[in-house]
Amino acid sequence: MTKINKTKVQDAAAKYVFAVCACMSILAVVGIIGYILYDSIPAFREVGVFNFLFGSVWNHNFETYGILPMLISTLIVTLMAVVLGGTIGVFTAIFMVFWCPDKLHIPYGGENRFLKKIVAALNGFNLRSVFDQIIKLLSGIPSVIYGYFGLEIVVKRMLSPLDYYDRGFGILATAIVLAIMIVPTVTSLSKNALEAVPEHYYEGALAVGNTKAQAVFNIVFPAARSGIISALILGIGRAVGETMAVNMVSGGTANFPSGLFIPIRTLTTNIAGEMGEVVAGSLHESALIATGLVLLVLVLLINLSINFVPKEFKGKRGVKVLHGEGTAEIAYRKRGLIPEILKYFAVVCAAFVVVSLAAVVLFILINGISHISWNFLFGGDGYDGISLLPAFISTGYMILFTLIIALPLGIGAAIYFVEYAKPGSKAVKVLRTFTDTLAGVPSIVFGLFGYLLFVPLVGRSIFAGAFTMVLVVLPTIIRSTEESLLAVPMAWREASYGLGAGKVRTIFRVVLPAAFPGIATATVLAIGRIISESAALIYTSGMMAVKSSSVSSALNPMNSASTLTVFLYSFFAEGLNFNEAYATAVVLLVITAILNLIVYLIERRVRNKK
Repeated sequence: MTKINKTKVQDAAAKYVFAVCACMSILAVVGIIGYILYDSIPAFREVGVFNFLFGSVWNHNFETYGILPMLISTLIVTLMAVVLGGTIGVFTAIFMVFWCPDKLHIPYGGENRFLKKIVAALNGFNLRSVFDQIIKLLSGIPSVIYGYFGLEIVVKRMLSPLDYYDRGFGILATAIVLAIMIVPTVTSLSKNALEAVPEHYYEGALAVGNTKAQAVFNIVFPAARSGIISALILGIGRAVGETMAVNMVSGGTANFPSGLFIPIRTLTTNIAGEMGEVVAGSLHESALIATGLVLLVLVLLINLSINFVPKEFKGKRGVKVLHGEGTAEIAYRKRGLIPEILKYFAVVCAAFVVVSLAAVVLFILINGISHISWNFLFGGDGYDGISLLPAFISTGYMILFTLIIALPLGIGAAIYFVEYAKPGSKAVKVLRTFTDTLAGVPSIVFGLFGYLLFVPLVGRSIFAGAFTMVLVVLPTIIRSTEESLLAVPMAWREASYGLGAGKVRTIFRVVLPAAFPGIATATVLAIGRIISESAALIYTSGMMAVKSSSVSSALNPMNSASTLTVFLYSFFAEGLNFNEAYATAVVLLVITAILNLIVYLIERRVRNKK
């Protein structure tokens, strides 16, 4: 076989391999829907679809299953969370894009050298970059930590005095915690939408006499409307699918949400609260899986609704934008003091985000840092107290086995999208739709799927958890790798082809090395997601009792084991050892901060190279 023919065969074989990787998202989504639907059939058949959806009583002891109170509770807390968190997120994004200064300017004319150095260091900070890191750190904090914060601060200290029964649990507490959790998602996506508005819109508004606030709120904000609406829709999906934090502050009782302080149960917490006590093959198990199916359909409908968001901006109230070939006709009209008021509201929202992060971090550090010791972190089987060493081992295994499978699949899918797929083809659109759909599946639904498919195969073990986490992190790896591949100049590929290299050789010798920083970023983001995940792992890898965890058991990946975040949640489930729980939260915070720092350093190195 000649060298040319051999190269063609390699290129053709590689194309099909990468296409198979890209199709994994389709297989995963169809598998999740198919398995959950199949195992929901007994509940729908015995209870009836109408009775299941609109029944008001859930009592597994009497085999009565109606999810209406939980469905209504889910929708109400989501609506409240999005109104609060969505508003804060959008206005924080506006502050970051238009009013966040690049650097501090602290005047100091004194002679004290020490103070001079401090002022010089502060003035050297890039505030926009700092704010970006704040948003990323908020998004990377595990939901269990938000749950502890919500339980101790929001429920017990803020809301309990306002509740007649001195409980504090319920809709209001759940909505506040969810609002804080969705702020990073809404802020990041809204920021991208605002930055994507053509700069001449803003400059033109200033040129005809508008103030900066009027230009921002009368012109740029409406022009970014479709992106902001998409950000809010994704925030809704994030709120609907949240499990662990909601389970800790909602109260856990399937009541109709008739008041702000009535304990409630959402769809996700219904699954998480009872899945551990079901009998395999029972009607109770099928009813919980059917709850997961309703949740999955709800989230998919929310995420797919992004496709119906209008992409064109049609101005109102004297603001009109007509898109043409490189031209735009813009008419402006001033709107009084409202934009100026909104400017200061954006500053207040940004300050709230900073205060929220500081509150969560300080709460964990103050309560947990004094309880960290060497034995607590690394005590072996001979240590009588609680040790995190088994959880460290299990988390390491989980990261290793997940990445061994997910990285080749994710990178292969990204290579297919960028290097082989025809832009704009229907097949590519279908593949991207399924990838985005997989990214929107709630963690608890991944857990149900892993429980139904992987646990019967390998038992509750690290392997079952890792197989489940592959599906969780796959969209992140695909999207991040795809962006890094697109950033490689086309001229580099053409130069490689001109020297006689085939497509496969060019990809592995030129494109992938050039995209390595982006792939490294995708890997770090995947590791962060693996470490912070809990809902998808409790019923796949297991939730070991704190006292029964051992190093010798954790060393065997076929055994049931708890990762760090699941270990932290087990403290809450057992209702004991809260000091150790806070110490574990400190460890997770430090790991999250380190991962964010690594991503920042990689991104800065890429920017400096450019």
